[in-house]
Amino acid sequence: FGMREGLRSGRVRVLLSDSAGTLWIGTLGGGLTRLHDGQFSALTVQEGLPSDSITALAEDKERRLWVGTEAGLVVCQEGRLTNWSATAQFKGKSITALLKDRHGVMWMGATGAGIFRYVDGRFVRMSDPAVDALLADPHCLLEDQGGRIWLGAGDDLVLYREEDKWRRYRIPRHLARPYVSVLAEEPDGTVWAGSVSEGLFQFKGGKPTAINASTGLSDNFVECLLVDREGNLWVGTGAGLNRIRRGNLAVFGQNEGLGYGPVQGLAELAPGIIWACKPSDGLYHSEGRQFSRLTEGDLSRRYPEVNTVLVAKDGSCWVACAKGLLHLKDPKAPAKEDNPPALAGQNVTALAEDREGSLWAGTAEGELWSLRSGAWQAQTNWSQHHAITAIVQDTDRSMWIGTDGGGLFHRKDGTDSRFDKQGGLLSDLIRTLYLDGQGTLWIGSAGGGLARWRGGQLATFTTREGLPDNTISQILEDDAGRLWLGSNRGIACLRKSELEELTAGKLPAIYPQVFGRAEGMLSEECTGGFFPAGLKTKAGLLWFSTLKGIAVADPHPQKTAAAAPAVVLEEVLVDGVGKEIRNPRPEPGLEIGPGSHRLEFHYTGLSFMAPERVRFRYRLEGLDPGWVEAGTRRTAFYSYVPPDKYRFRVTACNGEGVWSEIGAGLDLTVLRHFWQARWFLALATLGLLMAVGGGVRVLEKAKHQRQLERLEQERALERERARIAQDLHDDLGSSLTRLSLLSDLLKTDKAHPSQVEAHAGKISHFAAQTVRSLEEIVWALRPGSDTLPSLVDYIAHFANELFEADSARCRLDLPPDLPAHPLLPEMRHNIFLIVKEALTNALKHAGAREVRLQVKAADSSLEIIVQDDGHGFDLQAASEAAKGHGLGNMRRRAEAMGGTLNLQSASRQGTTVRLVVSLPHNHAVEKRVRAVR
Repeated sequence: FGMREGLRSGRVRVLLSDSAGTLWIGTLGGGLTRLHDGQFSALTVQEGLPSDSITALAEDKERRLWVGTEAGLVVCQEGRLTNWSATAQFKGKSITALLKDRHGVMWMGATGAGIFRYVDGRFVRMSDPAVDALLADPHCLLEDQGGRIWLGAGDDLVLYREEDKWRRYRIPRHLARPYVSVLAEEPDGTVWAGSVSEGLFQFKGGKPTAINASTGLSDNFVECLLVDREGNLWVGTGAGLNRIRRGNLAVFGQNEGLGYGPVQGLAELAPGIIWACKPSDGLYHSEGRQFSRLTEGDLSRRYPEVNTVLVAKDGSCWVACAKGLLHLKDPKAPAKEDNPPALAGQNVTALAEDREGSLWAGTAEGELWSLRSGAWQAQTNWSQHHAITAIVQDTDRSMWIGTDGGGLFHRKDGTDSRFDKQGGLLSDLIRTLYLDGQGTLWIGSAGGGLARWRGGQLATFTTREGLPDNTISQILEDDAGRLWLGSNRGIACLRKSELEELTAGKLPAIYPQVFGRAEGMLSEECTGGFFPAGLKTKAGLLWFSTLKGIAVADPHPQKTAAAAPAVVLEEVLVDGVGKEIRNPRPEPGLEIGPGSHRLEFHYTGLSFMAPERVRFRYRLEGLDPGWVEAGTRRTAFYSYVPPDKYRFRVTACNGEGVWSEIGAGLDLTVLRHFWQARWFLALATLGLLMAVGGGVRVLEKAKHQRQLERLEQERALERERARIAQDLHDDLGSSLTRLSLLSDLLKTDKAHPSQVEAHAGKISHFAAQTVRSLEEIVWALRPGSDTLPSLVDYIAHFANELFEADSARCRLDLPPDLPAHPLLPEMRHNIFLIVKEALTNALKHAGAREVRLQVKAADSSLEIIVQDDGHGFDLQAASEAAKGHGLGNMRRRAEAMGGTLNLQSASRQGTTVRLVVSLPHNHAVEKRVRAVR
């Protein structure tokens, strides 16, 4: 934003965000600008400012804005400038500082006038004869956590007011007027003062400590100071921006005399006296903050390739190098030592002392040696050729030996057990070993993370569980029982109890405190492949060797823990399109239309300490059963979210494992299609239940119908059987009886030829009649005879046979194409018998010359007409005489089929018999036909 956007001047001096969210911008020569709702508006001398050059801004407890300028003080209330009568005394004076203290009292500093408090509507000048001259030249104000007022005043003084008295600090000066222009306070109560020419000063413990360009500050001209929410101090100088962070990590490198390059073994010869091994450069020693190369006895020149160092229980020192093993009986006077190295020609890489005082040594060639009773003994029953990287004695006096490629060996009673990838380790490259006070063996490997051996059980921990790296080269334990792991990506601190909960399934992951470049490490890669690796001093400090010097961690807890990162939900994408979050206060919310959507939540954690180590966990309440560990990933993906109301929550932790308690949240509503609405689902459920009920009812009804049909079929079958039995009895039985009687008569009258001939004729006649009746019965039972064409064909066949030997002629009038309509057996039988009776009567009784048989068929009816030209008969007389005889039987059969039988006859006019029956539906007939079959 510049003058084009509404600023009256491009040079901004002071900024203030008030309680209403308005940003106030004080400029040099451009007046006061207000930014509200994206709009700039300016207040200048024309609106009542004493000067267009703003020097200080503050808001009082009545939400009034106090505006200090180079020519006086004015108050802005509800957007209007107000000149109080009490401010008239500051007309023409430069207001250098404004402050509201914890009680809501306003403080003001004015050049040439002094320090004032605004009480009961008037300004009260702070007076102290001892410092009045200094109070008249104020530059900045600060109230600390204890309620003390700090003041930068005069040419080179910092004052603070305690128990109504002003106390002073004088800062060093190299220029004429190195005054303090800005003050700030850290969360632990440390006050910082920024000078215009002498850099930065820290006030703690009653004395100032200088930090300037010679100690790393970018410039000695300090213009501004800011303490962020994580406790970082930001320093703006004439040459750039600096950050000062309090931590429990110190480094030793080139500036401290260690030179350039890696450091390997470390040892503490006495409290505060540290030896360090530098490959190709020999031994270095330190007594304080500086290291120097050990030149006594010319050791570093004669043995530059040193790997590690071990201080024995007797106070002597063993130095492992590429040419063997040096034993310094008095490390404080190494110049007196001139003994040749032990294990000459061996590249010793690992040293350890057991509980009996024996010394163990491992070499790069894989050999294992022990020193007992002053003599070195090679372990002849030891067979492996990988470099030995670590040696540790267990509580049962057995030995653990780590190798670079051969895995881990457990040597007990002369027998070796091997642990490698097949035995549960994730890597055969063992970097270090550590046995804690509980007898648990901790194993660091290259690429396989951290392993724990306890009670015969092996557990492994890698980056998947939260470690910063899978190469662990150094393992130390502090006095609080926490493990400190030196890895290729910094130093990690974690509690063993967290690993216990992790293996028990109570924790999804661990979040160790990690130290790296952000905490000052010159290199995050800790060195390894030698033993001992790392050092815990008698003071409890933990020393780690790295590729660039040494990192020293103070495990004692700090007074103030770093604040957890503030979590911000940056963006929500629905199907790849960003969505505006509505109702930002008090609870953000988002509505998504119905359908299947892909959701992405983009979030971040605001941390200036080590943003790359901020870790996250998120949860969509209503969908996710628990927290989802996202690690450092800053996006949450959901491929499908069902319609409902949800709440998305995300929290973050910093590199020290401190989690944010609140995090960020978003209320999310996924709308439903109308068919997904509860009322629709309720109706659909009701409809489904009704459909199921109806279906059950239909099925039950169908089942009942099938039962009725089965019973009907059984009854039809019984009727058909009864009919067949009746036909057999009436036709075949009577015919066979007649044949039997005639046969008996034939035997009786065999002496009378004429009688025999008569009886034989009758036997022939009745035998033919019996055959014909049997054919009728067989025809009625034959499966292919159950259609209308079959019935008509059989009637025509019968008529032709009946009239074949008679003088009367039978004329058939049959349709060429008859529908293949199925007929029930009883219907076929009744129709045939009616037609048979009509044709037989016409043949025997009508005396006709011609008999006409006519068939008419439609989709649902059948009409059969038998007409003769005989002498006819009286219908009424015939009806009275027909009761119980053929004509009556014909009518009964027609009525049984639901049909009608009409007779037309008169004397000498012939006779007409008309049978009309309704044909049933095909489906019902087929079912009954199948049942009869």
